[in-house]
Amino acid sequence: MKRKKNKRNIDWHSGFAGGLGLCFRKYRDKITIEREHLLSKQPLRIDFLVLKKQKDVLLDNAIGRGFRLHNIIEYKNPDDALNIDVIWKTIGYAGIYKSHGERKDAISDNELTISLFRYSISDELLEDLETRGLIVKQFEKGIYEIIGLCKLPIRLISIDELDAKELLALKVMVRNADEQTVRAFITESKNYSLPGDKQDADAVIQVSYDANIEMFKRLRGDSEMCEALRELFADDLAKERATGEKNGIQKGIQKGISQRDREKISEMLNRGKTPEAIVEFCNYPMELVMEVKEGKRHIKRV
Repeated sequence: MKRKKNKRNIDWHSGFAGGLGLCFRKYRDKITIEREHLLSKQPLRIDFLVLKKQKDVLLDNAIGRGFRLHNIIEYKNPDDALNIDVIWKTIGYAGIYKSHGERKDAISDNELTISLFRYSISDELLEDLETRGLIVKQFEKGIYEIIGLCKLPIRLISIDELDAKELLALKVMVRNADEQTVRAFITESKNYSLPGDKQDADAVIQVSYDANIEMFKRLRGDSEMCEALRELFADDLAKERATGEKNGIQKGIQKGISQRDREKISEMLNRGKTPEAIVEFCNYPMELVMEVKEGKRHIKRV
């Protein structure tokens, strides 16, 4: 009897919410993104609904160029299946959503789209759709449209095929993520200054961390990556010092700093460098440098 592997409980949807926000970060004032939009009083919800505030707004990236006024998104994490039944379920959501307008045809079917996101779209699904007499047309890399199933534009988004820099947030949320892609996203994220962008990046990196713990352990050993992560979570780390609470990635960052830098700090102190010089040259926290100097940091033996 085969044992099922224990899968870490990862909040993929929160990460995708952050990733979606970052993909459209340039358009924050032109759209609203609603998570789990309620379709009825019962727990029937659309994963994401992207609403343009003005009809003529152009969301100029691969996933936004096909959007109309009302855009329904179904997100399938890497552990979930995407098949014909999921597609029909999402079409059903679109129908219910349209029927909930304030008046007859308030939500026009000419202003409604459906997009289904998954990290990869299987050849099996594409072949199944074609076997049913449907046309699957690739408009650009990673973007497929199903023609013939219903009047509404239905798009399949294969996240792993997307190559635009502004869509990196979606690509790092997968097990065995490409390390160079993760590095690129972390480097990009450290330059975010708006609170909404930083919060979204936090959600994305948390999911990427949970799905790729061993990789992030390696990244913590890279001074540039460790510093970038520390800059990205600077506000959160400041709050944690006040509250004493830490989440997984931030624990990892601080643990990585101490493990990676303890010996370096000790070596520089032994060479006669002052704590002030070490802080200025290496940008280490003064608290950590002083703890190393005073011999207060101990490694517990298990």
